[in-house]
Amino acid sequence: MAANNSSSKKRYRSIDITRGIVVLVSVFVSALPGGGGYDYLRHAYWYGLTITDIVFPAFLTVYGIGLAIVYRKGVRWKDLLRRTFLLVLYGLLFNLIASWSFDLSTLRFTGVLQLFAITGLGVVILSYLAKGWKSMMALGLLIASIYLTVLVLSGGSCEGGVPQRDCNPSGVVDVLVFGEKHMYAQGEKGFDPEGILSMFSALSNVAFGFAVGLVLNGGKQILQRVFGISIGLISLAFIFNNFIELNKRLWTPSFAILASGLTLLLLAILFYLIDTRERKQGKLTGIPLWYLEAFGRNSFLIYFGKMLVFLLFGKIVINLFEREGSLASLLFEFLEGRVAYPHFFYSGLFIVFWSVVAVVMHANKKYVRV
Repeated sequence: MAANNSSSKKRYRSIDITRGIVVLVSVFVSALPGGGGYDYLRHAYWYGLTITDIVFPAFLTVYGIGLAIVYRKGVRWKDLLRRTFLLVLYGLLFNLIASWSFDLSTLRFTGVLQLFAITGLGVVILSYLAKGWKSMMALGLLIASIYLTVLVLSGGSCEGGVPQRDCNPSGVVDVLVFGEKHMYAQGEKGFDPEGILSMFSALSNVAFGFAVGLVLNGGKQILQRVFGISIGLISLAFIFNNFIELNKRLWTPSFAILASGLTLLLLAILFYLIDTRERKQGKLTGIPLWYLEAFGRNSFLIYFGKMLVFLLFGKIVINLFEREGSLASLLFEFLEGRVAYPHFFYSGLFIVFWSVVAVVMHANKKYVRV
């Protein structure tokens, strides 16, 4: 991992700002302490959808856009394989720290970073089959359709005829490949949200993003095409939802398609408001845009860095003023009774922390890449 200076290549600011919005939301909802009744800001228990559910597939969608732009002149396989290896390695190290026992016999093999790595490699391989944005979209929809078929067929024997927490293909495939001890929650949940089938489904998110990146590379009818793709995906999501409902835990096709559609709709709106106007009026200035851009330019550092910070806050136990507890619990206890809406205030503190990191690094044109 290294901090690089800003590239001189032309950038679409709407991509950075879209990414910045996604990362900013992810920091807030990830930091939110338990309790308080804020279910709409937490992952849906099983079927259903919240804004928190959308964050990761949205990040993957924008990731796909970036890959198409980075590799528009060809794939540097050495760099790609190195990146994939490092992401998997970092993911395993994160899981080792998360277990807080350093027991390799129960080390979880899957995770967010691993999914990020595999889908990135996968979409580059798909790009050799798809030479244009339409064919990449078709491959993304093919992936979604295959996974939908798997879920429908496997869910027939489950309660209600649809996959359940204790009856789903992840609980079979991931157990066979990794073993229960190396799955999410050591298999006790009955599924792995970043397991093999979720990786396969999430590949469609990266593929949809890659397709839009190809549209941007082409430079023709960008706004119309991105807007059309987003509306088309949102419409298709409701069709897929008739077969298997929205479910982040299993990364159902309806969920994946809707998340990408909403993300690309946001991108289309920002492209219209920012990039098309800048083409006519020159660069738009303003603190809000610059602030969101700061988050977007260092999205990898903040998105995955927050996971490590929250983990350490929850694991490190100290004794402070004759009260013992984790850093997270002690900080929240201090806020309770002293401020209104302590849950939001707690998340706000982490927003401030990462804002300082993003702003300072952006001001100095330092950006972390893998």
